[in-house]
Amino acid sequence: MLSSKVEEMFLTRSSRVKSVDLHPTETWLLAALCSGSVQIWNYESQLLLKSFKICDLPVRAAKFISRRNWIVRLR
Repeated sequence: MLSSKVEEMFLTRSSRVKSVDLHPTETWLLAALCSGSVQIWNYESQLLLKSFKICDLPVRAAKFISRRNWIVRLR
């Protein structure tokens, strides 16, 4: 039987989180939101580091491109 345990919970005011990505070397979590924003969280300290309003449409996916220090998104 499979079991899973939630160890951390992050809350944000948005209708839905569309995608999540983890940075390969930093303790960062990138969340793409239905509200048109992306957020960067430190998952160890549970602090919101940065929030960007991208557009008025949902951000369907976002990804760290660490070798270029970029964040890319799919609308």
